[in-house]
Amino acid sequence: MSSTSHFHTLHTQWAKRLEQRDATQQRRRLRAPLAIDFCSNDYLGWARREDSLLAISRTAPNLKNLELNQQGATGSRLLSGQRQAISDLETRIAQFHQTPAALLFNSGFDANIGTLAAISNRHTVFIYDELAHASLIDGMRLSMSRHRYKFRHNDVSHLAQLLRQHQDKPLCVVVESIYSMDGDAAPLLTIAALTKQFNACLVVDEAHATGIFGVNQNSGEGLVQRLGLERAVDVRIHTFGKGLGCHGAAVVGSQLLIDTLINFARPLIYSTALPPTSYAAIARAYDALAHPNFSNAELHALIASFRARIEAMNWSEHGVRWLDSSSPIQGLIIGDVARTLDMVDTLRAQQLDVRPIFSPTVPAGSERLRICLHAFNTTNELDILVQTLWRAVQ
Repeated sequence: MSSTSHFHTLHTQWAKRLEQRDATQQRRRLRAPLAIDFCSNDYLGWARREDSLLAISRTAPNLKNLELNQQGATGSRLLSGQRQAISDLETRIAQFHQTPAALLFNSGFDANIGTLAAISNRHTVFIYDELAHASLIDGMRLSMSRHRYKFRHNDVSHLAQLLRQHQDKPLCVVVESIYSMDGDAAPLLTIAALTKQFNACLVVDEAHATGIFGVNQNSGEGLVQRLGLERAVDVRIHTFGKGLGCHGAAVVGSQLLIDTLINFARPLIYSTALPPTSYAAIARAYDALAHPNFSNAELHALIASFRARIEAMNWSEHGVRWLDSSSPIQGLIIGDVARTLDMVDTLRAQQLDVRPIFSPTVPAGSERLRICLHAFNTTNELDILVQTLWRAVQ
């Protein structure tokens, strides 16, 4: 068969896969945002701030030697992309997260796939929550291990059963602290106790907790530190594209972990490093997080206000239900693709930007609206959102 024929065969397969998505009304398309944001991960509103809090400035503290007049990094961190200022920033991040060391990656996805592949071998047994993010699953798939077992979401009894079943092998448990689609928290205290009991490595993705939960009620170190589990968690991933409003991620943990990643994490080794301006934005975000006046109280008050509104109504009588969540991520389970799309259209007509979530991102039958709340949303916007949703489910 000629190479042209091979191409046409692939071309036909591409078209067929898209047709299958069209048949179930689940074809993804790129859409520009609407006026009222209830969909982005910019929980604190830092990505849109116009004041100097997160502004990138050559004269900003802690940014010396970042060469902000240079557009690109020119190479990977192991080649020409390294700067002393980046290492200094990693030291600051490690100190903030109460851990010996930190390593910056270009994105949370890069951090997750690079880390899980680097810390494992063909004997490793991965045990992960069934709702773990796609990047965590891809990281396990890219590793040498072929031993991957998922436990029912937040079901610690099922987790314990799997740990006991495979306790004669090197174990690695993988969870998120706040789950990206359900918005609920992992039972980290129990999970940490189990991993200690079975001598398992514990990996926690803090993507949706960074900046949102912390040691104090209104701080942002993450859920691990809120629970005092810094020593119990072997690997933490803090990403910056959500609460911190910039780009990139840091893996924090022991110096042995960081040295392992520098030597074996392929996304770090073989990708051009972030541009200097990205490191500057990360540095300013951590300046803001560490500032004595930092508070996410406004966001948490808005979440509580939203929950009070929806809990005053009987949604179940209309065949929908809200997931239990105290995070910015609020999920309304519709369970039907067509109805979910109809509700999105109703919301869009009011300039409300809420996105539908379908299988395979979530299990079939749990099609939903994923609503993200932000510090910049107003109570009037909440009223419009809840009233529009209520009318849409009638």
